[in-house]
Amino acid sequence: LYSASKNNNSSKAQSTDPSYPDLSRFGSHSYLKRYLTPEIYAELKDKKTSNGVTLEDLIQSGVSLPWGAKPPRGQAVYAGDEESYDVFAAILVPVLEDYHHFRLVQNKRNKASPPAPSSTPSDVTNRRRRSSNSMLRRQFTNLNPNYVLQQKLDPTGDYILQTRMRVARSIKGFPFSPVISRAQRRELEQLFRDCVEDWNDPATAEDDIFNDSGLRGGTYIRVMDMTNEQHDDLIARHILFHDPDEYNISAGIGRDWPDARGIYLNNIDKPDLMIWLNKEDHLRIISMSNGGDLLAVFTRLSRALTKLEESLKKRGHSFCMHPRYGFLNTSPENLGTALRASVFVKLYRLGQQPGFDELLDRLRLEASSRFKNSKSSRYTGIFDIANSERLGQSEVQLINTMINGVGRLIDLEKRLERGEKVNLDEVR
Repeated sequence: LYSASKNNNSSKAQSTDPSYPDLSRFGSHSYLKRYLTPEIYAELKDKKTSNGVTLEDLIQSGVSLPWGAKPPRGQAVYAGDEESYDVFAAILVPVLEDYHHFRLVQNKRNKASPPAPSSTPSDVTNRRRRSSNSMLRRQFTNLNPNYVLQQKLDPTGDYILQTRMRVARSIKGFPFSPVISRAQRRELEQLFRDCVEDWNDPATAEDDIFNDSGLRGGTYIRVMDMTNEQHDDLIARHILFHDPDEYNISAGIGRDWPDARGIYLNNIDKPDLMIWLNKEDHLRIISMSNGGDLLAVFTRLSRALTKLEESLKKRGHSFCMHPRYGFLNTSPENLGTALRASVFVKLYRLGQQPGFDELLDRLRLEASSRFKNSKSSRYTGIFDIANSERLGQSEVQLINTMINGVGRLIDLEKRLERGEKVNLDEVR
């Protein structure tokens, strides 16, 4: 029932409300520029959720970050709690439609209303544009590894360096990171530490699923208790999250840092299962391993999630879940499955071919820019390839899309190594 106009800089409209933010210097990629019209602002500015979340909390990162700051303004809209997705639907639904390319609302004629157009592609990733912009009626979850393709992507270990999967989860009843109080954040940490006790309980020693989850025998480490050397070492090894940057601070995510933040490691020296606590989201569960065994990494992730959810339910808690949007988290970009599955893969020849980015788009994949060539770094030919979608498909479907897509990329790289000519425009 919501639509948004990109023409939200009318001086006449702005003059009617002196509290309306000045968006005149925001680029066309800004969600605020596109969707926070004076009319939408007037509709939402006095609303609150039961946790006291307001519109200003949602847009704080967008209106606070100084012009020209690094990092630049990103999507600039964060949910303050689970209710935000309903109370502030007039701004969040257009953002969801724009980013995920699904229709989420219907007009009076009971036909799906199209999302407002995006004049500029995302600056972060190349997102697959669905020509149909299909109506999303329900989000399904499937974490059963028995439905994952058995294909071995890199049996010789020549191409895939590492596989890494993570999901974000928020716990019902707690505000999200931009507005959560110090006391609530500490309460959430204590709840998590209580769950950790379950995972080291000798009574579960015969539980095969528990034993395969990667949770048993691990340690929770508070960031506040780390030495500087330990902190820096975990970050350098890509195990611990970074300290908040200007964008996190402007959004409110970095308040009271590092109070009540921490990480669970199933092995201090060489962890393959980690859980981040109270960074951008309440929880980020990460499974990883060297090589390209996606099935093993997904199985560990799936079983860890199952046991984590059981421990929470035992204490009267559950994940934030919406029937249409899936798992709800702080960023509207990170819901649905809230899954990012990636491989670090060597595609030295393929990555330099014309049409490589467009090929990834067709395969419904994305590549992290950190491994691409730039003026300041040497081209390595190593890419962080991940699923480009979060919403509208189950976890198993996204993993199988990854397996098929990465398999195609490796096959193309092998053909180029043999000296064959490859026209990427012809690859589907």
